[in-house]
Amino acid sequence: MRKASSFGPGTRIAVQAFMLLLVVASVLPLYNVVSASLKPINEYTINPLLLPQAPTLENYKYAAISGHLLRFTANSLTFVPIGVATYVVICVMAGYAFGKMRFAFRRPIFLLVLFMSIFPQLLLATQVSKLISLIHLTNTGLGVILAWISYFAPFGTYIMTTYFTDMPYELVEAARIDGASQYRILWSVMAPMAMPMVATLSIIGFQSMWNELPFSMLILQQESLRTVTVGIAVLRGQYGLRVPILSAALVIAMSVPLLVFLLFQRRITLGVTAGAIKG
Repeated sequence: MRKASSFGPGTRIAVQAFMLLLVVASVLPLYNVVSASLKPINEYTINPLLLPQAPTLENYKYAAISGHLLRFTANSLTFVPIGVATYVVICVMAGYAFGKMRFAFRRPIFLLVLFMSIFPQLLLATQVSKLISLIHLTNTGLGVILAWISYFAPFGTYIMTTYFTDMPYELVEAARIDGASQYRILWSVMAPMAMPMVATLSIIGFQSMWNELPFSMLILQQESLRTVTVGIAVLRGQYGLRVPILSAALVIAMSVPLLVFLLFQRRITLGVTAGAIKG
């Protein structure tokens, strides 16, 4: 026997209309950017909202070649994967240490790590860039990767700590009885079981590092080393790019994160679901 709904037809229609409005509000900015990127400058002036009547790829050609977006994208594709891999390893190791190991001052240290994640990037960017300069890593990929990891790792450590804390401690005890070391327990027992959350953490880290601007702008001052996000910001400031060209540059910049999300969206769902169930 079907259970009767507690909401009337009017309420359901209102909820559906509200959800539809949210979908439109979410998709509209993406539509505007893609549509503008395909319009000649003259057409965009008279037709900024509707679909392009004479689509063109000239804006993409200008952004990719004259604006050096291909080079900047290649830089991001070099720096970001290295940063994400190191970031994930550090967060997994720190999360296991805080979640399953017992040592002096564990809780105060964890609270200090958590406290470091509340500061906005703009507040820390200048000081971090000065520190990178002191160790002579300005205008290097290593310098910007270290800045990314130092800023994003506290949040990732918190996620992995909460996940490892909720995993049964009996797994660790059983591995110890079998003679496994702490590293063997982490990488052979705990990390494989935490793969859904590790995958989610990797995607979050990739998106965050790909879109990061303040650290990259201050550390990567040499044009040939700029990331795609810095490249777009500098191009707009130097040349005052018109909206269609700027839109094409934005589509190029967001294509890689969008592709990563579409390829691994199932992993994201599994990671979020796993974290919700364990919580």
